[in-house]
Amino acid sequence: MGSLVKLTYSDKNAFTYDMPGQAAYDVFTHNDLDEIFESCESVKDDEIIKLKNENRKLRKLNDFLNKEIQSLELITAVNEKAIPLKEIVDEFTSTPDGRNAWEDAWKEQFDEWKALAESGRISRVKYFRLINGMDQKTLAKKLGTAQPNISRLEKPGYNVPIRSLEKLARIFNVKKGDLIGD
Repeated sequence: MGSLVKLTYSDKNAFTYDMPGQAAYDVFTHNDLDEIFESCESVKDDEIIKLKNENRKLRKLNDFLNKEIQSLELITAVNEKAIPLKEIVDEFTSTPDGRNAWEDAWKEQFDEWKALAESGRISRVKYFRLINGMDQKTLAKKLGTAQPNISRLEKPGYNVPIRSLEKLARIFNVKKGDLIGD
């Protein structure tokens, strides 16, 4: 078997290895090591610069691809035929289970709106608009006013003018008192 080679650091400014029975051989001097370290630092710096440049290119490519994807999504959305909500509802409610689920969901929603109206968190005008399936624009048209006026009428605590109350009662087919509560 061969003898073990022992690498040791000498304070004589050199790395040496000793082999039993032989003279020590210098492997590297400090000057050599400094050159190697500088060379490694230079290579490392060059690699970092290359990686940073590559990273910049990849980010630009990623941004470009994201914009292309958004563009394609928009084109697809514009070109796709929209499915009317009525068709989706009709398909969902075409079975007895679907119909029951639909009715239960609406009952829950009506109960929630009623609780909000009774607690004063939404106005009764808004409550009746919602249960009649109208948006503010539709109600404004029926009432002969602008949509912002409907928004004002629906604020909890707003004093609705008597003429508006009369028109709203006819539109919702309720009594004026139902619109103002107890």
